[in-house]
Amino acid sequence: MSDLEARLRAALEAQAQTFPASPNAWIDVQRRTPPPVPRGRWLLAALPIALLAIFVPFLLNGGLGRNSANDPDGVYKQLMEGRTAAGEQVVIDDPATGKPLRLWFARDKAGAPLVCYVAQPVDGDPFGSCHDLRVAEIMERSGTYEGSTRTDTPSAYVDYGVTQTDVTKVTAVLTDGRRVEATLHRSEGAPMVIWTLALSAQDRVSKVEFADAKGRQGSDLTPKYLIHESSRGTPIGQAMRLPGEVTMRPYDFKVLGRRIFWFRQGKELGWINLDSKDPTPDPVPMIFSDEGLIYTATRRDTAKIQLATGSEAPITLEGVPDPWNLDSNLFTLARLAPLDWTAGGWVAGYDAAGKQLWRKDYPRRTGQSKSSFKRTGEPITIPGTDDFTNGPVQLLFGTYTYKGIENDLKLCASGGSYSEGVPQLSCSSVKREALSDSISGSQVKTYLPLPGSVVAFGVAEDDWLSIDAVLEDGRRLPATLMHGKDLPAPVWWVRYPLDVKIAAFAYKVRGKQVEQVDLKRQWCWSDNKPLDAGHVFDGGLTANLHDGACIKWRKNGKSRAGSFQPVPGGKLSDMIAAPELPLQWAQDREDWYGFTLPGTAKVDVTLEGGGRATASTTPDPWGQGVLLFAGPVPEAVAKRGLSWPGMRFTGYGADGRVLWTYQPKEPG
Repeated sequence: MSDLEARLRAALEAQAQTFPASPNAWIDVQRRTPPPVPRGRWLLAALPIALLAIFVPFLLNGGLGRNSANDPDGVYKQLMEGRTAAGEQVVIDDPATGKPLRLWFARDKAGAPLVCYVAQPVDGDPFGSCHDLRVAEIMERSGTYEGSTRTDTPSAYVDYGVTQTDVTKVTAVLTDGRRVEATLHRSEGAPMVIWTLALSAQDRVSKVEFADAKGRQGSDLTPKYLIHESSRGTPIGQAMRLPGEVTMRPYDFKVLGRRIFWFRQGKELGWINLDSKDPTPDPVPMIFSDEGLIYTATRRDTAKIQLATGSEAPITLEGVPDPWNLDSNLFTLARLAPLDWTAGGWVAGYDAAGKQLWRKDYPRRTGQSKSSFKRTGEPITIPGTDDFTNGPVQLLFGTYTYKGIENDLKLCASGGSYSEGVPQLSCSSVKREALSDSISGSQVKTYLPLPGSVVAFGVAEDDWLSIDAVLEDGRRLPATLMHGKDLPAPVWWVRYPLDVKIAAFAYKVRGKQVEQVDLKRQWCWSDNKPLDAGHVFDGGLTANLHDGACIKWRKNGKSRAGSFQPVPGGKLSDMIAAPELPLQWAQDREDWYGFTLPGTAKVDVTLEGGGRATASTTPDPWGQGVLLFAGPVPEAVAKRGLSWPGMRFTGYGADGRVLWTYQPKEPG
């Protein structure tokens, strides 16, 4: 499996509040580098002490083979070929090696941002790498762990990573409870911010917290992400260390079988599967090229591997038996330049006597690989997008075929680009998820001309009147909304600069009073700093207002379920209207609570088949134009929950007169 896939998987598991994932996301990732060399690099944190404690003394033919620059400046120069610097270099003294660690941002020929480093191990040549920021870009309100200089030698070390430009404070929480603030390195022209964390030999990081200038805390990050995949398995042998901070170790994954992992600079690079369910497995292994290494593993009969790309001279990798009795040979070669199979090439394996056992040839790539996307109708060209790297941007309806079966209709956009200008095709489903409040949408981007641009797009409903992209300060960018009898569904799109953060999409629906909102940047979920002491109800429940007019609830020092946040620039009163939606409510255990329309003195809810709860209202203390309410829930009702089918709300005036009634519709 590609390590870039793994980093994306880890990031998506941590951050599930962006646009719905493209159905061809992994296909697009795999297209970046043709087989047999998936490129990329793994996500996040320091190697665990169990892995670092014991190593098998081991050298491959006296050490790593050398096929790379042998001084830091030479490594830097080679990494920057065809790239331009973006911001200043960060040079820190690495206490683990006594040598400098260099970190910086760059841009490739298509303008895509990269993060790079050069490290200097105590027992090998300098090495480094650059990789795109595709993972970091989706880590809204947070950041990534990029590496750690921690080794098995008991010494101080440095953890480091990147974060968003609106983050102003990064704090590590250590396993003993202490908090250590990281150093943030900003520079003009840098697409993100580098953070570094100096740690003593005894320090172990439990998590890293991110906060902006308003003290709003984003998603936490744990060091486990650097070893995201191997942490799922069980070690079945001692770790084996090579010069140059290279480590290998086998793991068992029960159903998935055994894997050998490679690690460098505190992070997983990739792995080779040893167990295949295929009765006639392909003898040609996956050849990885990353972090200044070429590495793989084969069956014991393959003693040597040769490969060549394009017109380059063949590269030879000598195999050695694994020390874990897994009937495998291991191959590791130091080579700074990654393998590039664009011009084609070949890979061959030989036994100890020099007899060729297998060979595979890879033709020159003449264009994009054949897509399984089947277009429906004519494309829609978005005006003013000729400047996109692969522009103009076009919207296309169609389906993907998988194993002969066509999936649901998709709306896709072409014209965007990934790093190195690789064309981007991004899709979203035409069919909206029944239980989701999110609109159906995705995006494509271009990095040039700077600062780059994004086109967000999606499918609308027939009764939509308008849709806006809303910034955090409340400013709005009106989207184009297109209806047409020849379209399978209405579509919308909006263009905005790449460095602009969209907080929400808001759309108006014919016949509805309340504007529909799909929040994309919900700081309130993890914001633990209310604007004031809040309002305390009988029974100890407290309503707190947070930045962005977000209301949250607490009791006995703990957060309660349910938070309500209007569109940026709006008020809580924008979220309700009579008779359409006269209240917002939530329930957690023995309490129910929310807010409702002015003039309402009491709110009552009855459930189908019996059960009732009542709450009195009180003015909100923040001028949000609503009345707050909270009350106890009878035990029998609490067990069933206030989302039971057939529930009915009633609002009463101070004189007991019914002001409104409301019966929620079942989702679906």
